[in-house]
Amino acid sequence: MLTGRYSKWSRSPEFLVVLVALMWMPVIAHGMVVYDSWTSNTSQSGSYIVTIDHDTANSTWDFVFTVDEWDAEGLGLFVDLGAYDLSDTPLLSNVSWDPSVAGGGVAIWGTDTSSSKCGKGCNINGLNAPLQAPDGEWELVFRLGEQGFDGIQTYNFSINDAALSGITDSDWGLIAVRSQQLCPPGTTLSNGDANCSGSDKSYGTGVIDPDPPVVPVPATPLLVGLGLVLLARMHRKSCAKA
Repeated sequence: MLTGRYSKWSRSPEFLVVLVALMWMPVIAHGMVVYDSWTSNTSQSGSYIVTIDHDTANSTWDFVFTVDEWDAEGLGLFVDLGAYDLSDTPLLSNVSWDPSVAGGGVAIWGTDTSSSKCGKGCNINGLNAPLQAPDGEWELVFRLGEQGFDGIQTYNFSINDAALSGITDSDWGLIAVRSQQLCPPGTTLSNGDANCSGSDKSYGTGVIDPDPPVVPVPATPLLVGLGLVLLARMHRKSCAKA
């Protein structure tokens, strides 16, 4: 039990304010941006799922492009960030693909561009994706794999976040996909269907899948440590006045 000046300190308004702030201070929200709803220039889109996640520990934005059900192959990916110009040279890292077959790969084809091209045999001409005003540019254009059947369902790659200074989860807006080997409805590449010879151009906007939830939660160890420092400091002041 606290007695004397310690008891007075524990009942002081400052003590209560710090204690409540520590226990119910919200943790900074972080979310993965998920794209899985598409508008195509034809009657059918592939089953594309694109996720973009910020890895603060490694200072990267991590992309995963997959097709599930596997009814098409990715060939190009376009990213619009509105009226934003890249703040540094974008550098690719952590590039992989699955299945791990020859002929894969990811390349940055263009930056801050109004071009609809993403390499040989790859474009989104005629898609009329609603690029954000006022610049009407794609900030990042990626080439995925090679023209013709590659047998790749998933691409993983990262961009240094220095190239995207100031960008947050909520800034990821419109993206567009150019695919090849598009299958007729009800068929998939993974089943070895030979009639998957179509192509697709689609665009979509993402939604933030929060992790963790944006709600007040008990403080993390870092916040607890900060609170203990503040409590000790205020305690010393109280003792000095006593």
